Amino acid sequence: MQGDDTMDNAVTTPTVPNDHEPCLEVREFRRLKYFYGQMLGAHDFQTEQDFFREKLKLHNRCLHGYGVVCGLLVEPVPIPKDCTAAEEAEERRLREELDRLLAEKAAAPPPGGTPPEEPTELDARIEALRRELSEFYKQHCREEPRTQVRIECGLALDCEGNELVVRRPLLVDLVQRMSAADRQRVKEGTHKLYVSLCYCEQPVDPARPVLSDACGVMPECVYGKLRDGVLVQVTVDPPEQDKRCETCCAPCREKCLLLAEIVGFCAGHPLHKHQIHNEVRRTLSLYSPTTITGISWHTGHHYTPDQAQDLMGTGDRDEPRGKGLEIQFSRPVLASTIRPGVMDTWVIEGGRTRRGLVYRKDGEFVDKPTEGTIDRIFYRDTTDEELESGDRVVVILLTDFILDECCRPVDGENVGGRVPTIHEYAEKYGPHPEHHPNEEECSVPPRGYLPWTSGNGMPGGTFVSWFYIIREEERERR
Repeated sequence: MQGDDTMDNAVTTPTVPNDHEPCLEVREFRRLKYFYGQMLGAHDFQTEQDFFREKLKLHNRCLHGYGVVCGLLVEPVPIPKDCTAAEEAEERRLREELDRLLAEKAAAPPPGGTPPEEPTELDARIEALRRELSEFYKQHCREEPRTQVRIECGLALDCEGNELVVRRPLLVDLVQRMSAADRQRVKEGTHKLYVSLCYCEQPVDPARPVLSDACGVMPECVYGKLRDGVLVQVTVDPPEQDKRCETCCAPCREKCLLLAEIVGFCAGHPLHKHQIHNEVRRTLSLYSPTTITGISWHTGHHYTPDQAQDLMGTGDRDEPRGKGLEIQFSRPVLASTIRPGVMDTWVIEGGRTRRGLVYRKDGEFVDKPTEGTIDRIFYRDTTDEELESGDRVVVILLTDFILDECCRPVDGENVGGRVPTIHEYAEKYGPHPEHHPNEEECSVPPRGYLPWTSGNGMPGGTFVSWFYIIREEERERR
């Protein structure tokens, strides 16, 4: 009997949490305790639903994280042409002139002091051209072209644990989905947009109640069900970056899931694939590891001795040294973890006189602070040794030892050797045609969208890359 009394006390007198000082952003779980003769109302059944829904959301964000599971690629939609060649040429002329004026306004320096209340001459010309375009569409009985994108079918989880399901492709009118303030900014020359997907509940199945509610009010019609749906959000400002190191206990601020960034947007003009960057999205994970997004050389490329010397920062007594090899990260890393030994350059000799000998070129990190974070590193050759024709330079970065702001190592595996070359270096030292990868083989990364970066989804690893010094006979042939 004593044991039964103890059990009864344990059940009937639970510990009540202190609601005034919450330390965990998780909703309280309550479920119904059924008994004979119990009177149940709508609120009780809602409590029962909330119990299981909140448990599922907690499971999703704590065991799976959030992000895109599959699909949901944002693709351009062509604008149909229903006009004659002459009308199309006139429309193109007006739009090109409007684009030129908007670009001129965006490039103009802001006026000093208090902005003038009266519009400038440039503003008046822009407004007049917009009116002329509007009259053009009215005259030819055509609607103004609408720039649209298509969101393909797919599945994702948002940061609260809600499922975002797109069962049929969504056609999105970008201007229509903007707020009034963002539309005005686009008219003033803003050319970058962000497309996000948000969770929303949609009431469905309206019905007439049989009985009145507790207050004696009989509504004419109420919705009997709620359907989990999605809402597309288009903004000019980028969503707030999630800097949390874990997704379970800490609350998130940005509820919508970013899908794509659109650059070079101009209302009424069609978009092209290169203008839509799907890579800004987050794939499903508890933590999105830091990766290597760009390097200053091209893996497997052949450089002349002078190019390699300039690239590595190898100097001599008469010329100043450059900054050396550059590596960029997707997120800031701790500068204190970039220390001697995490990066080395090795040379495998391949000249006519000596072949197969391996030696290390001493180097140093340039412009690296002792504290704080950095999003790129520069590693400069400190020797005066010139590379010879046929040599191979191997670059090794031990990313297991480089920690980001969440104290997690960089995901540095150079998968396929396809970490892209930083744009300015690609233009300066363009790869020769025979060194372009086969575009038909693995044209896109496994995640389904460009660009390639380092990483296999697991923090840590070793980044390995190399380039060659062009042989004399090859140099003369080219």
